[in-house]
Amino acid sequence: MSALTTIDFNGAKLIAIPGDRPETTLVAMKPIVEGIGLDWSSQLKKIKSNPVLSKGMVEITIPSAGGEQVMQALPLNRIHGWLMTIHPGKISNLTVRARVVKTQTEAADVLFNHFFGKAIASGAHLTARETGGITKAVVNKAIAPVVARVEALAVQLQQITASYDPSAGFSADFRPMLAYIEKMGVPPKARRALVSAASRRCRMWLFHRGRYDMVRPSRETGRHLFHVSAVPDWMQAEGNRMVRDHMDRLIGQTSIPLPKPVRHKENVRPFARTPEAVS
Repeated sequence: MSALTTIDFNGAKLIAIPGDRPETTLVAMKPIVEGIGLDWSSQLKKIKSNPVLSKGMVEITIPSAGGEQVMQALPLNRIHGWLMTIHPGKISNLTVRARVVKTQTEAADVLFNHFFGKAIASGAHLTARETGGITKAVVNKAIAPVVARVEALAVQLQQITASYDPSAGFSADFRPMLAYIEKMGVPPKARRALVSAASRRCRMWLFHRGRYDMVRPSRETGRHLFHVSAVPDWMQAEGNRMVRDHMDRLIGQTSIPLPKPVRHKENVRPFARTPEAVS
């Protein structure tokens, strides 16, 4: 391991292990955090939960009066990304808030210039590979806060999507079977049985074809919701026939049977012989 380097910054001692590139230069985090006046345990938890910062965090050994001490460190090219996760407006102590703003403005530059300022100044003597490495590091340093925020937003979006309930009104992509049946003009009479049967048949039809993502349970009602792009396929396969059969049964139940025709007997007197006919 390379020798430790201590850098004075605003009265705090920043501890780092030099590397040949910013991504291999490690900076101990606890001295920075406590030097600013923030709580180390809270910041450590934030770093571990961040999908970008957590991947770069490593442990280094620091000698101290009480013996060797293990500290968490971040690569130099990720220090600026961590600094941008701190919101000064949420810090009530004005002194600490001012130190945070000053650190966010200057700390990353001070560290970078300490290790690589001379190399950049003598750029004419660097190889193409070294110049490219330094340029890449500078660019990565500039975009690191943006990448960190995009990554954090992506994680939040993933969490929202995982707990998303379409029935809560977030999206109209998933609807209950009742919505599709109503759209087909089925009257309310005896519709509940049709909706239940159609929901069951559509679910089985989609699962049989491996389209599991087209069905979601609703936490609000406990019923199944179906994606708008999947139901038309099922309707064409068997849903339309179910609706037609249902409508035919309704027509049969509500039709008024016509009365059977009544045959009226003619009022004809029985034939009687007249006296003339007898004679």
